[in-house]
Amino acid sequence: MSADAAAAVPGERRWPGRAVLLWGLPGMVLLIAGYQFGRGGTIAETDNAYVKQDRVDVTAQIAASVVRVLVRENARVRQGDVILELDDARLRAAHARASADLANAHLAVETMRFNYRAKLAEVELARTTAHYLNRQYTRQTELVARKLVADAVLDEAHRVALAANGEISVLELQLAEAKARLAGNPAVAVDEHPLVRAAQAELQRVHVELTQTVIRAPQPGIVSRLPQVGAYVAAGRAAFALILSDAVYVEANLNETDLGAVRPGQPARVVVDIYPGLVWTGRVESVAQATGAEFALLPAQNASGNWVKVVQRVPVRIVLDPDASRPALRSGASAEVTIQTDAPTRMQRWLTRVRG
Repeated sequence: MSADAAAAVPGERRWPGRAVLLWGLPGMVLLIAGYQFGRGGTIAETDNAYVKQDRVDVTAQIAASVVRVLVRENARVRQGDVILELDDARLRAAHARASADLANAHLAVETMRFNYRAKLAEVELARTTAHYLNRQYTRQTELVARKLVADAVLDEAHRVALAANGEISVLELQLAEAKARLAGNPAVAVDEHPLVRAAQAELQRVHVELTQTVIRAPQPGIVSRLPQVGAYVAAGRAAFALILSDAVYVEANLNETDLGAVRPGQPARVVVDIYPGLVWTGRVESVAQATGAEFALLPAQNASGNWVKVVQRVPVRIVLDPDASRPALRSGASAEVTIQTDAPTRMQRWLTRVRG
């Protein structure tokens, strides 16, 4: 019997589920897919995201060799803990020299005060002597007028009187110089004299540098990249890094095309590549004012003739919700971020265009 003949046998009926499988199931799949697609479009997501922690590069204020390292690499420290000790032999010698200079400054000021008092006494004595010699010259003038003494005696008296008056002028200038050395105030306190204050400032400077041979943690955190004993630390260069463990956040670099509906305060989900089965929750803290290209060492010059448009990325900072039960995150780890925005769905946007 042929197939056509078999199909035409009276009483034979087709299976009713065949049409459902051929048309109903694909239609349902398309309907569900269309619904899911239409209700989407309210999220902004990217896999260009990284876990970040604030880092402080602790710099040495002086140049010296490391003599002691008091903590281990990646150790957790508290604020004020001593991390490094630098060689202070040179500064201890400088401190001793500055202390001696301060003592010499005190001695020099006391000597200046003594010299001023001595010069003041010399001026008083010179004035008394000049007064006597001037009177002597006056008497000799009267005697010469009465022809009782020779003119030579008068000339000698005149010469001596002039010399005494001139000596007063010289001593007064020397007295003024001694007063100027005392900052214009003979009664100035020794510690207030500029010479002593300069020596005190130098001693204080050396003392500050001496304290800077001990490098402490400015904040609590985790130390990293510690130098070895004997390593030379340059002034102004980072001696070690301090990771602030309590300040963990995620920096998500979103496409500029997805940024229109992102606002601070919106909820976010974060999956870190280290722990793919865990989800962290958080919120958008801030959106950067500039794209990442604006902070590049060599920003792109888009005025050239061979310009090609490239979608830019804008950093978005996401603060994670505290959860002590979750494992510790590592700075620099890759992550995937999904932000729930308040943008309308694709269906709503399509209906808006249709109505418009």
